[in-house]
Amino acid sequence: MKESSRRKFLGIGAGMIAGGLVSRSAVGNAIAAETTGAEGDIIYRTLGRTGVKLPIVSMGVMNSNNPNLLKVAWNSGVRHFDTAWGYQGGNNERMIGKFVRDTKISRKDVIITTKIELDEDLFKKELHAERKKQFLTRFAQSLERLQMDYVDILMLHSVNVPDQVRDPAIIEGMQELKDQGKIRFQAFSTHAHWPGIMKIAADEGFFDVALISMNYSMSHDEESLKAMQYAASKGMGLIAMKTQCQQDWYKQWLPAETQKFYEGSVMHSALLKWVLRHEEITTAVPGFTTFEQLEGDMKMAWNIQYTPDEKKFLEDHDVKLAIQSVCRFCGGCMDTCPNGADIPSLMRTHMYASSYGNLYMTRKIQSAIAPGRGLDVCQGCDGCVAQCRNRVNIAKRVEELMGMMV
Repeated sequence: MKESSRRKFLGIGAGMIAGGLVSRSAVGNAIAAETTGAEGDIIYRTLGRTGVKLPIVSMGVMNSNNPNLLKVAWNSGVRHFDTAWGYQGGNNERMIGKFVRDTKISRKDVIITTKIELDEDLFKKELHAERKKQFLTRFAQSLERLQMDYVDILMLHSVNVPDQVRDPAIIEGMQELKDQGKIRFQAFSTHAHWPGIMKIAADEGFFDVALISMNYSMSHDEESLKAMQYAASKGMGLIAMKTQCQQDWYKQWLPAETQKFYEGSVMHSALLKWVLRHEEITTAVPGFTTFEQLEGDMKMAWNIQYTPDEKKFLEDHDVKLAIQSVCRFCGGCMDTCPNGADIPSLMRTHMYASSYGNLYMTRKIQSAIAPGRGLDVCQGCDGCVAQCRNRVNIAKRVEELMGMMV
């Protein structure tokens, strides 16, 4: 985008904060003129059987602590905000609740998602009552922080085994909340092993929505793409996260001149468009934290046709090879560690520490790894022999993580 247009966009955002809401079209034209060359409208899709219509770009609020960014996102056309009980120790939910109240948004016009993650040691069959109690208690805390009577979408956070989407404690808890009018739709998020999880959830029919990790590193992952298509065919609404591969894959593998050409807007827009061009995906929740990132992501809400440079990026042989070093947390490496380390969780910890710079989530994920399966077992190892079926350098990331955390 030209510098004059960028200033215009940010100026509109600042004006909205100072003077209240402006129409969506006012901001839309400032962006759309650069992407379509003519007046247009945001692309909306329907979230599966929920019937809810959403812009194809939403906001993942996890890393943001700037309420003004939420205001500009709303006025730019964002209608769905994604948070969780555990984000920023609850402050993320508090910020969203305050933003909705202060901006005087009609509650029916905004879609709020929150997610509840349970302590790992509660996932034992005999702890049914304790698991349900924690789920309901944490959700009550979420409602209090948000200062809302209900949330639109409630997710069981970070599902990683099929039994969790069949869990009677969770199903009972969500159904009670729905009967009480405290949630509209039941859902789950999943970062790993999700093709099998998605098929089971789609067949069982209880969950209306799933938030899945999806990005260009999966372009040849037929199992995942078919699972996504199957779930959508069963009426599940699908939301995408981790869309822009925020790991250091391109810095490690691409030649310097290639990096320089693609790094920035071309790379990020191409990656987001690739996800959004899958019609099974209703919306994506990129975690922008600056006005410039918001501006770049919202350009995709009007137009997801590839530019020549974006096509060049996606078709680049070096890019296709390099992006295979993005960890998809598939679990294929688990059997290659003789000491039984939880490698996907270690790789996720590394991602939040190194790529996101989110120390809260780094510590949270690390602390959830069972004793004897995390860095404690890695410290006593003579040399990492774990192998990725793609190109993730597990040994290097473990070494870097130990340097940061131990």
